[in-house]
Amino acid sequence: MVVVKNTKNVMVKNLKFSITLVLLIVGLAASAQVTLDVDEKINEKLRIKNASIDSTKVSGFRIQIEFSTDRNIAISAEAKFKRLFPEYASRTALLYQQPSWKVRIGDYYREIDAQQMLKQVRLHFPDAFIVKDYIGRPIIDLK
Repeated sequence: MVVVKNTKNVMVKNLKFSITLVLLIVGLAASAQVTLDVDEKINEKLRIKNASIDSTKVSGFRIQIEFSTDRNIAISAEAKFKRLFPEYASRTALLYQQPSWKVRIGDYYREIDAQQMLKQVRLHFPDAFIVKDYIGRPIIDLK
């Protein structure tokens, strides 16, 4: 019985010591001040990297009217679209994604808006379809 009591006493003393030590460390950590020395070269590299990110593009939708490996076919499809829809002539894009040329039109933020235009476009380009793409941010007129 004597051994059991001594073991309990030692365990209680160890527990009290551990709790005191934890409280002391927490108290010191709360009052400590941390200073960081940042290398200015790293900050400069981060500024250069962030400047190269194009923040003028957002996720949206376009209508793809042509897909061909022949550049001339894509250019003629773009010209035909501009002739048929002159009000949208500035909203066309001729893209090359190896090995294909693609002609995409419009900048639509909502798919339903692209679907409305798709109905008109399919009268002249029956294989046209809607694709997700990065589009330009709208110009906000504050007048």
